[in-house]
Amino acid sequence: MRPREARRTVIANNKAWESAQVVRRDWLRELFARKAAPKGAAIFVAAEVAQGDHDLRRAMESGNALASTLLGLSDAGGGYGYYSGRPSPIAEAARSSSAARATMLALALVLAAYEDGTSRDSWRNPTPATRRYFAQLRDWGYALADVEQLVLTDDATKDTTDAPQGAGDAVDVNEQGAPEGEEDSEAAALG
Repeated sequence: MRPREARRTVIANNKAWESAQVVRRDWLRELFARKAAPKGAAIFVAAEVAQGDHDLRRAMESGNALASTLLGLSDAGGGYGYYSGRPSPIAEAARSSSAARATMLALALVLAAYEDGTSRDSWRNPTPATRRYFAQLRDWGYALADVEQLVLTDDATKDTTDAPQGAGDAVDVNEQGAPEGEEDSEAAALG
């Protein structure tokens, strides 16, 4: 793929990712509002907690605000966590919930952590955790957008990942590695 075409693909897919994120988060809200977790949720949660990927650890260390938001739990004051002495709104909800709801809350913690770890770069460079996340969403009935499907495709984006973001047309360079028409400053100073 030529650099200009690759750049157009990156721009289009980045925009598509942003749109898909809105739909995906709405779907997650609906999932978390159900009375029962989907089939295999407890197994998925246990496996992901045991795996302990970066996005999950980071979310747990920072309070996983996205999980609270997607669950519709208020955290008006913010700042809950180890040093604040304030409990997480999800922890409070879990303490007073049924076993089925507690499973859903645990699922929300894991899925929101992975969701929060996604970015416009995820379609080009998915982590193993991001791949597992999108595969599980798909298995539970979420219809992946075309750009989200790229997360699960091994080599669909090889041509676009080679082009740096923001790259336009190729620029010819001189022997010193500077763009044509510009002299290397050190060579110019030595004159």
